[in-house]
Amino acid sequence: MSQDWYVCFTKPRQEELAHQRLASQGYAVYLPRFVRWVRHARQWQRVSSALFPRYLFVQPGDAGQSLAPVRNTPGVAGLVRFGPELARLSALRMEALRRVVAALDAATPEQPFAAGAAVVFSHGPLAGLQGIVSQVADERVMVMFNLLGQPQTVAVPADQLACA
Repeated sequence: MSQDWYVCFTKPRQEELAHQRLASQGYAVYLPRFVRWVRHARQWQRVSSALFPRYLFVQPGDAGQSLAPVRNTPGVAGLVRFGPELARLSALRMEALRRVVAALDAATPEQPFAAGAAVVFSHGPLAGLQGIVSQVADERVMVMFNLLGQPQTVAVPADQLACA
């Protein structure tokens, strides 16, 4: 079995489809993902997104498996090439990438804002000011900040904040 991984270019927003179809053909497939918080319908949701949009990594399942069927797989636009050579990653680099993705996952907070986190007011009358989260409730976040040299605390809707 080849130790090299190949870089696959997918069609727009079809990384998951390509991942499923390649895996069903017997290829080893890796689609690095990260989790982020987004505000949707007045609620915060954890959303998983491709770390490298439109790219995933594929490895033949065994030594005799050809890469030719990859380019005809639904969701796949082709294999990345540098001239006539296919783009490759060694097993060591792939393992390093997996460790980085695992560290990103471990660093993702359980809530969109936690006490002590640095935030920026993204819009509203305080837009552009920075502060520190002191408390988090269901609808509002208490933020401490300096205004004209005086410490202030204000409760604001979470959608008016962004991570600093």
